[in-house]
Amino acid sequence: MAKKDNMKLWESVEKTDPSFTKKVNQRGGFTAIGAQYQLRTATETFGPFGTGWGVKDEKIEKWEDAGLAVYTGTLWYIPAEFKKGIPVIKEEPSEFPIHSSIKYHSNGRVDDDFMKKVATDALTKGLSKLGFNADVFMGKFDDNKYVSTLKKEFSRSTVDPKWRDK
Repeated sequence: MAKKDNMKLWESVEKTDPSFTKKVNQRGGFTAIGAQYQLRTATETFGPFGTGWGVKDEKIEKWEDAGLAVYTGTLWYIPAEFKKGIPVIKEEPSEFPIHSSIKYHSNGRVDDDFMKKVATDALTKGLSKLGFNADVFMGKFDDNKYVSTLKKEFSRSTVDPKWRDK
């Protein structure tokens, strides 16, 4: 397989619409990506969750002595191969492990959203391995000129967004 073919998926999902991000001023500051935006992009790429892609074998272990919840799962997707511009779906899904951890209690307080947070974090990191929102993870959102260019690019494409028309 040619190098260019190896990068097709990555290049199709690496750019992030800035309107679905926000700056977070914790842990030194970072850019957060809207989880629903990621789900939409994965659905556009692979098909509906549970059909073209999904997560299986999810487990959460609680490490009580550390107040830590450890999430593991398997991200799977059915890659499409393109022949003459037409997607040809492969039968066998590709898959790989995903994981994350979170403090679910400290100082006698329990975070009642820890299950959602740890699962979302693992999914975000898993999708990033395929190139989803790579520009954020590669630090490009720290460059105002880059973000400004993206805002222009996405403003043209979101005037009449495909996903809202259906």
